[in-house]
Amino acid sequence: MMPKLSVWLVRAALIQMGIGFLFGSLLLHHKGIPIYGWTWKLLTPHIEIMIFGWTIQFVMGIAYWVLPRFTGARRYGRTWLGWLSFALINLSVLIAGLGGWFDHDALMIAGRICGLAAILAYLTLIWPRIKPIALP
Repeated sequence: MMPKLSVWLVRAALIQMGIGFLFGSLLLHHKGIPIYGWTWKLLTPHIEIMIFGWTIQFVMGIAYWVLPRFTGARRYGRTWLGWLSFALINLSVLIAGLGGWFDHDALMIAGRICGLAAILAYLTLIWPRIKPIALP
């Protein structure tokens, strides 16, 4: 059975994939038949959502589920770090996406810092579970 954190990471990734596809389709439509002038402002949020919101978050959810687990009560390690990384990666996408929409560099930097903090928290959680393959 998939752990709750993995379920939430994958669900959030799939929701962001849908939003990213919507933004991408609006961009492609505008390229062929111009609709609104603001459509090109969707490019940076589209990139943020597709790279960090969908791809990275999906990989985080699946890796948390499939990597070797510990024995005992805390099979997945310090799960609070996973939930922290879940919150930070989604906050990162939101802040950086808004920074791209409003063309505001400080928001983009704040979004990148949140994303870096999310990745560091996740690596701190996952690193002890990475084991070398035992060859015969």
